[in-house]
Order: sequence, then C-alpha cells, then structure tokens
Amino acid sequence: MWWKIIILGISVVLAWRILGFVYFMGPHRTIHTHWPGPCRNLAPIRSGAEGIALSSLQGLAFISSGYKTADVTDERIKNSLARVFLFDFNKPDGDAKELELIGDVRLASPHGISLWEDKEGIQIFLVDHRLTEDTIEIFRFEPPLSLRHTRTIYNPLFANLNDVIATGDSSFYVTNAASVRDGPLLTISFLLQLSTGSVVYYDGVTARQVAGNGKILNGITSSSDGRFIFVSYMVDEAIVVFRREGDGSLTRVQTISLSAILDNLFYDPATGDLLASCGIPIGFFTMITDYGHKAPSHLLRIRPLSGGRDNPFETYNIVELFADDGYLLSVSSSAALFQDKLLLGSVLEKAALCEIRYAND
Repeated sequence: MWWKIIILGISVVLAWRILGFVYFMGPHRTIHTHWPGPCRNLAPIRSGAEGIALSSLQGLAFISSGYKTADVTDERIKNSLARVFLFDFNKPDGDAKELELIGDVRLASPHGISLWEDKEGIQIFLVDHRLTEDTIEIFRFEPPLSLRHTRTIYNPLFANLNDVIATGDSSFYVTNAASVRDGPLLTISFLLQLSTGSVVYYDGVTARQVAGNGKILNGITSSSDGRFIFVSYMVDEAIVVFRREGDGSLTRVQTISLSAILDNLFYDPATGDLLASCGIPIGFFTMITDYGHKAPSHLLRIRPLSGGRDNPFETYNIVELFADDGYLLSVSSSAALFQDKLLLGSVLEKAALCEIRYAND
C-alpha cells in the first residue's frame, strides 16, 4: 500500500509542476498597446536586439543581435547573423550602425551585454553561446564603429549563461538560467521549474557561485555606485535585490514582486529607477518555430519612493511605461533610457525607439 501512496504523491507533485509551467507560459495573459509617445522601429535591426548596454556619459547604446537558441527551427532565425550595433542617442533621428569586430573572434549567438567605462574608454562584455560552451567575450570600443576583441573568458561554472553586468575592467557577475546548457535535462529543468539557476561572480581570475536556487534567472544589473545587484527571477515574477559585499559575495535584501514575466533589467542612473522588460513566454516559443508570429511586449518602471542606504527600494511604485501587441515590438527583452528617449529591444526581431511624452506618473 505504501508504494501506491508514494506514486500518488509523486504524480500530484509532477502534475502541479507541469500546471505551474503552463501558467508560466502565459496563455491567459493579454497585453493592450499603449506607448509613452511617438515610436518607430530602429533600422536596420531585424534579427533581435536581445541586450542593450548604455554609456550614460556619452549617450551611446551597444546592442547585441542575432541570438538564437538550440531549439530554433525557423530557418530565418537559424541563419541570422551575430552582430553588435551602436545607437547614438545624441542623433535620435538616425539609425543603428553595425560595429566592425576586430580580432580573433567570431560570435555565434550573442546574448546579454554590459559595459565598463573608465578613463581608458569603453569595454564591452558580451555573453556568447558557442557550439559547446558559453563564454564572455570582452572588447575595447574603438570609435567610431569598431570593437577590438581583447579576451575570452570561460569557466565551468558558466553553465547556461543569460546576462552579464561588468563591475570592473575584468570583473563581472553573470546569471545562469539553469545548471545545464541544453538537451533533455534542460527541458526537464524548465518543465518542472527546478531551482537550478544561479549567479556567478568572476573577480578577474577565478569564478564562484554567489547566489543560487533560482528558477530561470535572467537579467542582471547594478546600481550606479555598484552597491546593489538586481536579478530577474523569471518564474517567480520578481526582481531580487542583493547588496554587494567587499569580497563580491551577495546578501539578499529584498524581493520586488511584479506579477509579470521579466527579462533584462536597466538601472537609470538619473533617477534610480529600474526598468524591467517583460513578455509572454508562449509567444517566444511560437516565434522560434514561426518567425512571422507576433507576440506582445511590455515594460515596467519600478520607482523607489523611500528607503535608506541599505535598502533603496523599501517602498516603491510600479508603472507600465510601454506596452505593444507585437507589431511594433515582439517579445521585448531589453530597454535603455537616455533623457527623454526610450530604446527597446526584442529577443528575435526588431528594436524600437520612443519619445517619453507622458509616462503615467
């Protein structure tokens, strides 16, 4: 009799997990279009703008394009080129420009992107999914339109990289969506929503895990002073706020619940706001088999209202700054705000540029 009880218990748990995955995919969610002002698609980007890294000092946005997952079947996505684009916010009527990659590197599938800016200039940190491993590729920006490859960093802890945030000229944090890279184990991990995601810190020499037990960890960013690290937990529909300690370890401070499936994060140095790019997962999985499918996008702004040095988001409000049914922007993944211009990226398709004229404050 006892074995029947065990089987029943396991069946109930599995059914609950699968139902949770169906809920996470979001077939019940609806997004209605509203923009903060006039918007347009940003030429010539047509194969995704998965990640955006902003130099707030110079008004330059670096955009990763050409990301594709192992389960892509649509040939139009499989054949997309891996590129990095530059958009100059100081020329808002202009287009994005493709950057020339100089050095011994050929990108395979660029994903998260970050930058580090000092008196020597701008360094770009880029997640790349190679055939058998995930790496961080580091480039030096050479104006006007070149990136010179300087270093490839690999570590066994880079299991299934998603996003990166630079903390120095050779140090960074990365998120692992899961503890395996692809194959049946990854499918099982996602289907059962196993808590195998993690945050890894690379100090310039070695790497170590500094946060774990997360269900599909995604975007990561930091406050302007580097004291706080913000990580998007997709399945939990929340941003987790960590305080960064002197040795690079992370102390969990707060969880900001959003009730939305969020991707990458942007910290606005001008206001201290967080922007969270959100979408509906079922739309993404439909697009990788049918590139012509359109899927909704929306962007949330989290504004701190009160809080001290140790917890800046003690209280906050949340505003939906942008939403689109998929025809301007399909499956949003990233955003960057510079003055009154909002740049938005998508996982597989177009980018968009909007003016902020009314933000529903």
